Amino acid sequence: TYESKDVPAPTLADRQTVRDVERLFGRPFRAAGARLADQKVAASVLADKPFDTFAAGGSDQARKEREALANVADIAVEVLVSSRNVTVTNVSGDETVTVPDIQATAIRLKDSVIVGQASSSDVLGKDPQSARVAQRYDVRDITEAVALALMDDMSANAK
Repeated sequence: TYESKDVPAPTLADRQTVRDVERLFGRPFRAAGARLADQKVAASVLADKPFDTFAAGGSDQARKEREALANVADIAVEVLVSSRNVTVTNVSGDETVTVPDIQATAIRLKDSVIVGQASSSDVLGKDPQSARVAQRYDVRDITEAVALALMDDMSANAK
């Protein structure tokens, strides 16, 4: 038996976090000359569908949805933000540090090709000691660094 549950409206803090990530991630793109569509406009075209819907190549429905989104953008960028706890060994003992876990994927809408991917582990490193690096920077710095890493990957894959 399935039951439909109403999804609560995002809190003010959630909406502010979305805008902060959008601003911090978009800043390097705008500085490079990219024009960005408002997230709400893109969301209205996406209609709360998973990002994979637009990256999927085969179905006719996916093609139509990509074409609709392509009217407002050439590339769609999905940014997933969470955090992870990492244990750092210090002289005074182990310390648990929370580090941002950011993953970004850019797809070209006309043909659903993934044109770039980046994550905070690309920027910070993957080993547990990377938390030491993360302690030196705040989430704003790391978010912008991931955006730059995504742009770098996109330019490396440009054809």
